[in-house]
Amino acid sequence: MNSQDIFKSALTYEKKILALYLSAVDTIDDDRGKALFRALADDEKSHVDFLEYSLDILASDKAIDLERLGSVLPSALDDDIRGMKEKIPGQMLGDIKRVLNAALALEVETSQFYQKAFEDSSGPIKAVLKKFHEIEQRHVDLVQIQLDYATGNGYWFNFMETDMED
Repeated sequence: MNSQDIFKSALTYEKKILALYLSAVDTIDDDRGKALFRALADDEKSHVDFLEYSLDILASDKAIDLERLGSVLPSALDDDIRGMKEKIPGQMLGDIKRVLNAALALEVETSQFYQKAFEDSSGPIKAVLKKFHEIEQRHVDLVQIQLDYATGNGYWFNFMETDMED
């Protein structure tokens, strides 16, 4: 697959995730859930914009400016993480869990796409794909943390928080 084909495929993944997050903003009644999905949607929109920019740059044989690719979400994981542990109202858990499960599946699939594309590529595109993989892996982590807490499975940051045997 050449660079343009990789970016076109990536654009399909990013648009699919963006649509899911925008739909979630309209579906979820909890303000914290809306804020999370809005932040994820904003991040995915910036990925769509970057990929469209990159396709234009590749068509003109210029170099892609990797500095244009960023994410606002890494800080969301680090800033006041305890705030995410507040109880989600019970009547909204079904909607939130459904969206989080769908989001996790899409984020994992997208992250795996970027990892494979990185492994199979060479040249300047490799740095772009590596950065995309890192960003998408952070999305996987953020969604997994939210899902773990929403399902009450005793995990927080992939560590057992409570003893489910007692």
